[in-house]
Amino acid sequence: MKIIKLIKLIAVNFIVIILFLMLADPLLGLVLEDDPGISREISFKENNPLSFAKVSSYDNNTEIEFVIKQTDEHGFIIGPGDTSEKKIDIVFMGASTVELENVQENKRFPYLSIKNLNDSLNTNFVSRNAGVGGNLLSTTNLLLTTKVVPLHPKYVILSSSLIDMIYLSKNESYWTGSKKYLNRNNPKTETFRGIKNMFFPNLWLQLRKYMGLSNDLEIIKQAKFSPLNKSRILDQYEKQLDVFINTCLIYGIKPILTTDYHVPKLIKANLRKQGVFNDKENQFYLTDLIPSLNNLIENKAKLYDIPLIKLHELIEQNKNFVNRNDGLHLTNTGSEKVSETISDYLIDKFQNEKN
Repeated sequence: MKIIKLIKLIAVNFIVIILFLMLADPLLGLVLEDDPGISREISFKENNPLSFAKVSSYDNNTEIEFVIKQTDEHGFIIGPGDTSEKKIDIVFMGASTVELENVQENKRFPYLSIKNLNDSLNTNFVSRNAGVGGNLLSTTNLLLTTKVVPLHPKYVILSSSLIDMIYLSKNESYWTGSKKYLNRNNPKTETFRGIKNMFFPNLWLQLRKYMGLSNDLEIIKQAKFSPLNKSRILDQYEKQLDVFINTCLIYGIKPILTTDYHVPKLIKANLRKQGVFNDKENQFYLTDLIPSLNNLIENKAKLYDIPLIKLHELIEQNKNFVNRNDGLHLTNTGSEKVSETISDYLIDKFQNEKN
């Protein structure tokens, strides 16, 4: 009985102490004349560092059911057997059309284009794929300043802006809508997140995929903002593009831009099927907004006197280069062709610089 009474006494005292601290905590700022501030964090989407996963193939005409997706310590996607610890020279940035997780690892253009370059010029450039599916340019800029700049690469190649056009068509700006950047820390959430990251970091991500909780397109299409305002959309994007270019230049990194590509008939059918746009909005998006986007990118390259690779000229009339279900994401063949275009451009550029 004495032991039971002692346990009860300890339990009651413990509860009283906890309640006292909970009541006293908000008053500490007044008593100590100090505001400790609110714990918040910037959040962005990235691939898990040092991960090794098997994902479904995206090719139209292949018997290969799965492909490998492997990342380095930074969460950047690497090529087959690439365990190099040398300084990274070239980083590719963008969304899912750069990430290419469903393309064979030896054919993803961020890897293959630089391999072709090295084989041709007998160089040893190290490249990394920092593309992340669903990332907007505003998020890419966060990744640039927090992860890429500290690595001091020589070049950063930016591609994939179509997701920005869809998002800005449905939301007033980068700072509204479903993609939020600033979150207040919740102690309970942080505790569970720490446990998850320590013991099973991939389980929740897979559950989200199967439960449909990470479908960016589904979230975006639910927004009700009118898309038919080209000047507003391009103005929002242009400011973020200026941030990207100037950040690179300030830190001594040479930016390289690419135009965006798609196969109009296929992507039009996909956007209609997904219910993202109605017919009028589809027409605006494909025949007005995207061509204007590529013109903007070309003009920025001229203004800053930086390289530009026109990928849209290669892809738009070649439906076998993209997944027939969406008209956007490259197949193995398409990624190989993009690799050739990028490597040929860089070979000419580097040879001209030597002369």
